[in-house]
Amino acid sequence: MEQDQDQPHESSHQGVLAALLAEAPWNATSVVVATAATIGGLVSWVADFSSPTLAGIGGSYLAGFFLGWASRRFLKIAALVTGGLLAAFAVLEETGWINLDWTTLESHITYSITALRLGTLELKHLLSGYLPSTGAVAVGMFFGFLKK
Repeated sequence: MEQDQDQPHESSHQGVLAALLAEAPWNATSVVVATAATIGGLVSWVADFSSPTLAGIGGSYLAGFFLGWASRRFLKIAALVTGGLLAAFAVLEETGWINLDWTTLESHITYSITALRLGTLELKHLLSGYLPSTGAVAVGMFFGFLKK
C-alpha cells in the first residue's frame, strides 16, 4: 500500500520536468538545424574540407537565439519589478514617507540614456567588422525572443 502512495508523487515530479523540457528553447526547429550546421561545420573544418565559417555562423545563431530567449524572460520580470517599484514610490511619496527630487532624478536618467546611446554606437562599430556573425546573432535573437 505504501508503494502506491509514492508512485503518484514521483510521477508528478516527472510531469513537471517533462512540461519544462517540452517548452525548452532547444526543441525549436531552427535551433536543431543550427546545431547540426555548427557540428557539421566543425567536423568539416577539423577534417580540412572547409573553412570554419559555417560553424561560426551556426554558433552565432545559437548564441543569439538563447540570448533572445533569456532576454524575453528577463524583460518580463524587469517590467514587473519596475512597475511594482514605481507604484511603491508613488504610494510612499503620496503618504509623505519619502520626498523625491524629480529634477535630480531626471538629470540622472538623461545622463544614463546618453551613456547607453554612446555605448550602443561603439558596439555597432565593433560588430560591423563581424557582419556575417552579427547578422546570425541578430536573426537568432529575433527568433529566440519570439520563442515562448
